[in-house]
Amino acid sequence: MMKASIIIFLGVALTLSASLRASTGQSVGARLENDRILIQVDGETFTKYHFGEEHKYPFFYPVTGPASARSVTAWDQEPFPHQSSLFFSLDHVRSENVQRGNYWQPRHELGTGQVFSRNARIIEADGTRVVLSDLCDWIVPNTNSHQFQDTRSVVIWAPNPEVRIMDFEITLVAMKDVNIRQTPHSFFAARMRPEVAVGDPDRGPDWVDSATGTIVDSDGNRNAAGVYQKAADWIAYYGENDGSTEGLAILQHSGNPFYPAKWFARDYGLVSPTPFAFDGNRRFEAGETLEFRYRVVVFTGDHETADIAGWHRDFEATASRMK
Repeated sequence: MMKASIIIFLGVALTLSASLRASTGQSVGARLENDRILIQVDGETFTKYHFGEEHKYPFFYPVTGPASARSVTAWDQEPFPHQSSLFFSLDHVRSENVQRGNYWQPRHELGTGQVFSRNARIIEADGTRVVLSDLCDWIVPNTNSHQFQDTRSVVIWAPNPEVRIMDFEITLVAMKDVNIRQTPHSFFAARMRPEVAVGDPDRGPDWVDSATGTIVDSDGNRNAAGVYQKAADWIAYYGENDGSTEGLAILQHSGNPFYPAKWFARDYGLVSPTPFAFDGNRRFEAGETLEFRYRVVVFTGDHETADIAGWHRDFEATASRMK
């Protein structure tokens, strides 16, 4: 029997000094704006945490590239506009009175599953980093079934002008026995903007011709055909963004269960390490615990110039705030 909650760590640095690679850090600030939290780097918008009840789940948008001042991610973008920029969600959750709790999509059908923010707030904003936290209830409104509750925190910092780091930590408590059917619609994900995507003429609309992107994993596999259903430490997704090469990388920690999770990646712009996508159904009793850690790196250049492999080594050496 596991411990009394499902805990998902999305890699948080204890302090900036705990990171082995922090150098000439930039100023980072935050302020609450109604149903969102604005995060700025050197006075310019980096990202916003959207947590209003009109959304399927809380998410971050934009996620602004260091050079372009444009988002590297997309929100409300065909195909599949329910993939909202940088987000954490889940589909195919079954419990005693729910056949399919769907927190992933469709985005306007909230009754099938919705993640409600209850207490989004700024915990720390000391000029060198911002720490956000939120308490969220995962409820299927159609049946009033409360399947999960999570407490999440996010540490955001900018170690140099070419890199932004977003380190997440989420404690997800199963409120009842649940079954998660094998599904690619699971957990942490990013949806890249069309210009940064590789481009997929079978799925994407007319803008596919403007796509400039590359997907590469820690083993050197490239694009969806190379990385799909492969196990890797990290994936970087980057392309031309308003004249600059910029992208986003998601890093897994070796302490994660199911490590390394296999990747679900698409040339139209989705990338996600999905522990529930390829290895069968999983059952969790009320109170079971899983612990995951991830890091997001938003960067200028390609995966080599941004040294994503080095940021992964740093991540492996950095303690979680909750340990």
